[in-house]
Amino acid sequence: MSYRSPAAATARPVTMRIAAGLALPLTAALPGLWLHVSGTSVPPAAAAAGYAAAVIGAAFLLTWGTELAEIDLGEGLALALLALVAVLPEYAVDVVFAWLAGQDPATYAPLALANMTGANRLLIGVGWSVVALVAITAARRSRRAGQPVLGAHQPEVGGTTEAHGSGSEVGMGPDDEGGEARSAVRLQRVQVVELAYLAVASAYALTLPLRSSLTIIDTVILFAIFSAYLWRVRALEPQRQREPEQDPGPATDDDPTAAAPQPGAATDDSDDEADELFGPAAAVAQLPTRLRRIITVGMLAAAALIILAVAEPFAESLVATGEQLHVSQFLLVQWVAPLASETPEFIAVLLLALKLQSSAALGALISSKINQWTLLVGILPLVFALSAGSLTVLPIDPVQREELLLTAAQSVFAVALVVTGTLTRAGAWSLLGLFTAQFVAAWTAPADWAGTVRLTIAGVYLALGAALLAARRHHLTRVMRTGLWPTRARDWHSSSQPDGSTGAGGHR
Repeated sequence: MSYRSPAAATARPVTMRIAAGLALPLTAALPGLWLHVSGTSVPPAAAAAGYAAAVIGAAFLLTWGTELAEIDLGEGLALALLALVAVLPEYAVDVVFAWLAGQDPATYAPLALANMTGANRLLIGVGWSVVALVAITAARRSRRAGQPVLGAHQPEVGGTTEAHGSGSEVGMGPDDEGGEARSAVRLQRVQVVELAYLAVASAYALTLPLRSSLTIIDTVILFAIFSAYLWRVRALEPQRQREPEQDPGPATDDDPTAAAPQPGAATDDSDDEADELFGPAAAVAQLPTRLRRIITVGMLAAAALIILAVAEPFAESLVATGEQLHVSQFLLVQWVAPLASETPEFIAVLLLALKLQSSAALGALISSKINQWTLLVGILPLVFALSAGSLTVLPIDPVQREELLLTAAQSVFAVALVVTGTLTRAGAWSLLGLFTAQFVAAWTAPADWAGTVRLTIAGVYLALGAALLAARRHHLTRVMRTGLWPTRARDWHSSSQPDGSTGAGGHR
């Protein structure tokens, strides 16, 4: 009988897991690739479904590849990379429409903007809200089962009073009182950078509905905001590495301080990283470094090739489907394409939330939102100008100005909800409820009322956002001051009083 070493016995299941896991997205991409290569004529709806499956498969590969990159990069840079690469399918579809708009602005310029606004609103309205609700529910069930939820003792990003040691909830401002405040997803302190740059991007986005076009100047400004964000994330990486690895987690009103880690408790960084991976990425992470990096690069390369191959026919099939079924092309592009490209990222962050890694889940979505408001928006006038062969501006018609206003208003409201460093259950439900209202109205409201509905919901977002930001102005000031500029290390561990004054324990 031949002898097989324990290492060989372990390697086979790992290899099988990797092969089986990678086979699923690659198989999903085959119909779309076959349609593209063979040129076979099928009904537009069938073609759109095949190309959408290919986009979803490629997006899974992208998500796994960028998650593996966190092993070799710092967490902050990996989150920024995940946000950048995970929206590559959206970029590809938007770039196609922007390029076509350079040759036929009247037909395709609205579609380029439709994909962008749909992706932005879907990310916050569904992504943020569902992740928070799932995380809060998972944490509550975990505590009821007697399992610890680590990190419930950490203070908020916004920098509020740290009332620790008494078993009470910590880091709550005056506007976050009561049991609902204790059912919330908390961000890590170092994620103040993401909040600050999301606030900047959202403020600039509010200027877009006031214009009749997007220009190269917008491209320069938005790219500069994203570059500054990456610079701050990179500068902050040593601080991220010094921060405790526990996830702040969702705090629930059952026991907000249950099973808080004891000071000096040991943590296993490799175990934490493995817990954040899912699918074949978890198996690839166990491989030797060189082989792991080769497979990671292979995932990213395969995904990029698939997306490049199917992006244009996918966009064209959506337009053709609308014509054939007499359904609004605008709505199909606004919601179907982003839904296909966002699905893998949503699944990835939901799994993190279920594993009680809620701050990592919400942090990834916030990074994606920054990416969408900067690079995704900024690339549109650039591609449009390249296609037109001149510095022609990308036109924004009145309907698109309303869509941009609604999207920017939602972003302002989202910033107001999380500026304290938490997203409460009430905040999550409000995001989901308002999104559902505008989504249903988009498909059902008569054409004569569509504009009024958009402006009304945008007004609700802005009114709620303005009221919250006024009440939380001290949080906003600290977030902007700390997030935009490098600070001394001690500033990251400080806190302040609810009224905005400084307290005895140091301040943030």
